[in-house]
This record gives sequence, structure tokens and C-alpha cells, in this order.
Amino acid sequence: MTCAKLFLGLKGALLNNNFLALFNMTNQDIPQTFQVLVDVLSGTTFAFLPAIVCWSTFRVFGGSPVLGLILGLMLVNGSLPNAYSVAGPSSGVVPLMLFGFIPIVGYQGSILPAFVAGVLGCKLEKKLRKTVPAVFDFMITPFLVLLIMLVLSLLVIGPLLHALENVLLVIVEAALGLPMGLGGLVVGFFWSIITLTGVHHIFNMLEISLLASTGFNPFNAILCMCGFSSAGVCLAISLKAKKKEIRAIGPSATASALLGIGEPALFGVILRYGLKPFLLSCSINGIAGMTAMLLGMKGTGNGITTIPGMLLYIYSPSQILMYVILAAVVFALAFTLTWLFAVPPEVMEADAPKGG
Repeated sequence: MTCAKLFLGLKGALLNNNFLALFNMTNQDIPQTFQVLVDVLSGTTFAFLPAIVCWSTFRVFGGSPVLGLILGLMLVNGSLPNAYSVAGPSSGVVPLMLFGFIPIVGYQGSILPAFVAGVLGCKLEKKLRKTVPAVFDFMITPFLVLLIMLVLSLLVIGPLLHALENVLLVIVEAALGLPMGLGGLVVGFFWSIITLTGVHHIFNMLEISLLASTGFNPFNAILCMCGFSSAGVCLAISLKAKKKEIRAIGPSATASALLGIGEPALFGVILRYGLKPFLLSCSINGIAGMTAMLLGMKGTGNGITTIPGMLLYIYSPSQILMYVILAAVVFALAFTLTWLFAVPPEVMEADAPKGG
């Protein structure tokens, strides 16, 4: 995942129109074959993320991992409307509507629907293994698990979480209108929590709406500062840790976060050994988001954050200066507070020496 996120961050930085404009180029000047290869490198892991989550959930909870893998692949089958396309109002892609009111979409990039489907599917498999006669088990159990869980995922779990997405969208839109930067405080604090659910792609609609109505995107400034906060927390943990695994993956996860892709830092380091670093990061996110709104920071696009996100602020000397200063302060504050107060004790335990 870290490797894929690095590819995705580089893609967002190098193939962004704001960056290409510095060389009097656009995306149309990039060879199609090259763009396809970059998409394969950067997008495959996240296009099939539900399959990875389902496989892992079945494995951890004692089910058959191959059933989890197939169930997860079903959730991103190409016959279903792509979740990212549905989230983009200009794409023209809409959900399939069952009975006229149940929306059905694929779950590309989503974590929570796949996790819930994996847990319930694993429990169902265990129940069936005890109930179905052994002579029919190899055929009946996989058939029923996949059939029941696919229907349940697409008709119940998915729509419920889609409704949650819409509620979050309304709440965030309302929060951005709060005075004295309080919207940035609320959105910043809860952004990592929203990311954990895997429903954050719905906010593409909000960003595009802001750009269409005003030409600017203040929401992006909040997300950018959240990225620098995550990077600072991740780097502090990885540099202070004595566990070899954390020291190995931490710097690359930090680099990924600085390129605008925070999940490797969030899942691989910050949340791995407890909530203290995560809650510290959320608190810094809130303060940074509030500061960004009080300063009136706003980008000219969406889709990129942190270091690549600077390209959205070069339109104004004051904007880019505020961006660089606030980013440096947020990163340094997150690093320092984590180093002093929030490094998990577990990462400070050195690996036991291998026996000879």
C-alpha cells in the first residue's frame, strides 16, 4: 500500500495541470501509453482495495481467505458504477437504482463496506460449516456465503453507508459556514476519522461545487494541513522507535504523506499501537484547519495536497507564503509533540535477538 501511495502521490504531483503549466504543457501532451502505465502502477491497489480488506478480514477472523477475496472483487466488479465516477458530478455516472430508491455502486477505494461484509461473511461461513452436511459443504457453503453477502453488501450495507456519506457531506458543508474558523476546526479534527471509514471520496463533490461557485477551494487547505500533521506524527514515531519494522516503513510512509497520500502513515504507523498518536494528530489537524480558514487560505483546484498541493496556491504570493509557513509549523508541531508525549511504548521495545 505504501508503494502504491507513493506512485499515486508522484502521479498527482507530476501529471497535475498546474505543474505541467510551468512547462507550457497539459495532460494532452503526455503520451496515452505512459498515462495508462502510471494509472496501473498507482491505481490497482486502491481500485481493488475492498478485495484486500475482505481477504484480510476473512483471514483474521478465521474464515476462508479465498472467499473474502472473491467477495471483495465482486464489490468492485466493472459491471457496477465506479464509486469515484459517481462521486464526480461532471462524470455523468449515476448509481443503479433498485426499486427506485436503493442506490447500487461499486466500492472502489472503500474500507468500511468491505470490512463489515468481511466480518459478517466470516461469521456466516462458520455457521454454515457447522450446519451443512460435510458431503455438501465444499459446494453449498461457498455458494451461500457469496450469494447472501453480495446481496446484503449491495442492498443493505452499501446503501446504509452511502446514506452516511450524504449525511457527512451535509454536515461538512454546514461546518464550513461556521464563523471564526470553527468549520476548519471541526473538519480538521474529524478528517482522519472520516478517512478511516473509506467514505472520504464523496467530498470530491463538495470541492468541485466550491470551485464551480467561487473559483476557489478552502476545503483543500484544511486537507493539506492534515497531511503535514500526519507526516510529522509518523516521522517522529519512526525515528524514535526501536522496532525495526516501524523504522523501516515509517520514512516511506512519511514520504507518502508528504506527497498527499496519508493512509500508509495512518494505518501502518499512527494507529498501529494505540490511539494517543492518532488523537494528537486529530487535535493538530483541527487547530491547523482553523488557522487555515482564519487566514483565508484557498486553493484553485482539488485532488492534490501537502507538497504537491502547493501548486494550487502559487496564484498569489501571500497565499503561497502562508501555505509554506503554516505547513512548516504544523509539521514541526506534530513532530515535536509526538516525540515528547505520544510515541507508543510498544515501538520502543527493541526486537528480540534471533537465536543462533
